[in-house]
Amino acid sequence: MEKNTATAASAALRYGSVTLLACLVAFVLHFIVHVNQTTVALIFLVLIVMTASRWRLSYSVYLSLLCAVLYNFFFLPPVGTLTVTDPQNWIALAAFLCTSILVSHLSDSEHKQAELSETRRREVQRLYEFSQELLLHDDLRTVARITPSVVAGIFGFRGVALYVRDGDTAYYSDPESGLMPLIELKKAAQAAEPGMRLVEGIRLMPLMLGMRTVGSLAVRGGDDSPRMYEAISSLVAIALERAAALERTSHMEAARESERLRSALLDSVTHDLRTPLTSIRAAATTLVSHPRLPEPERQEMYAIVDEESERLDRLIGKAVEMAQLDSASLQVKAEPENVRELIELALEEARPILEDRTVEVNVPEDLPAVPMDRELVRRVLRHLLENAVKYSPQGSPVRISGKIEDYRLLVSVEDQGSGIGADEQPFIFDKFYRGSKQQSNVPGTGMGLAIVRAIMIAHGGGVEVTSQPRHGSIFTFWLPVAPVN
Repeated sequence: MEKNTATAASAALRYGSVTLLACLVAFVLHFIVHVNQTTVALIFLVLIVMTASRWRLSYSVYLSLLCAVLYNFFFLPPVGTLTVTDPQNWIALAAFLCTSILVSHLSDSEHKQAELSETRRREVQRLYEFSQELLLHDDLRTVARITPSVVAGIFGFRGVALYVRDGDTAYYSDPESGLMPLIELKKAAQAAEPGMRLVEGIRLMPLMLGMRTVGSLAVRGGDDSPRMYEAISSLVAIALERAAALERTSHMEAARESERLRSALLDSVTHDLRTPLTSIRAAATTLVSHPRLPEPERQEMYAIVDEESERLDRLIGKAVEMAQLDSASLQVKAEPENVRELIELALEEARPILEDRTVEVNVPEDLPAVPMDRELVRRVLRHLLENAVKYSPQGSPVRISGKIEDYRLLVSVEDQGSGIGADEQPFIFDKFYRGSKQQSNVPGTGMGLAIVRAIMIAHGGGVEVTSQPRHGSIFTFWLPVAPVN
């Protein structure tokens, strides 16, 4: 009702405007300017053309008749009457009317074409926005769950239901509305003749990909063109198939990665497990086969068994740590800790592997306590110290430094080893990765640095390396520090 009232008021205003303008032109030309009949006719003609090009046919026809009356009354003899004595003047009046009809028809066609183009533009814009929303998600369940709400929101439908065959599940923009039961949506997806059909005011569309149906879509409301509904259903079908394909690809990649890691674990750990086991077995065999072995040699065999057992225990410990990280069971219990005390504790525990090496610690006494998991960060320090000893010359020093910078605690472990090439640095924190030069020269599993990175990420921090061949390496891990107010 309000819309009809506004339309009527707008039409009345336009009729009043053209009437006032035509009368004003006639008054000026008759009483003020005094031009000839031809000039008057051309001015009226221009006025009619402008009205016809801007508004509908009814306004220009009305103006043509009005201009004809004004032209006849004020400018054609006998002036002041509506009588036409010269037959040629009828030609001018007919020209007004024909011009208005012709221009109005052309203008109306252009207006309709412009409106159609604008409608198409809005449709394309909404379809683009819709496709962008669907492309934000790669998980099939997430795409299926959000699609009904996105369709309803962008295209203004009162209700939307989506059925996905892969999972045999229906999703609704408003779960409480019960737009259409699951059985009806399944029937639409399994219909022998796919195509949009109307069921009790609800448009029901199968989601087709070639000759295959991936589901169905039901919408209530909207007055878009059939092509628009086809485009919507096609985009939904493509989005569902894309998400399903990405899931299949992810599963395949995960399976391949799992197989690669299993092979790498076997290749890396088998050798390191066999070495201590071989030494233990040899020592035990010697002790058993030579019961009267001299005491010094007997003690040496005992020492071998003890050392290799400890080494075996460390390997198993690393494997358990890696398994915990892979299963996402790592829990960080952060509490404020004194960094210097933690470093001293880690050095004391690492004393057997450090042997006679000099360790230089450069950590300020006034360094504030930083939230961290004491046990996990101690493991990080142990792995980095073990790494520094393993890949640097015997007797060379190891340096540990710490500082606060840019709201981060930075702790560095520096060695004097052979360094790491730039081509290998991006991979050294990967599981089981070992440098090509160290694989045959230095024993190891390639798990230590991967464990370090996982622990730091769990803390919200990170780890990085700075190294040059023949100039040693500096491993720096960092933890976030809250700014002081």
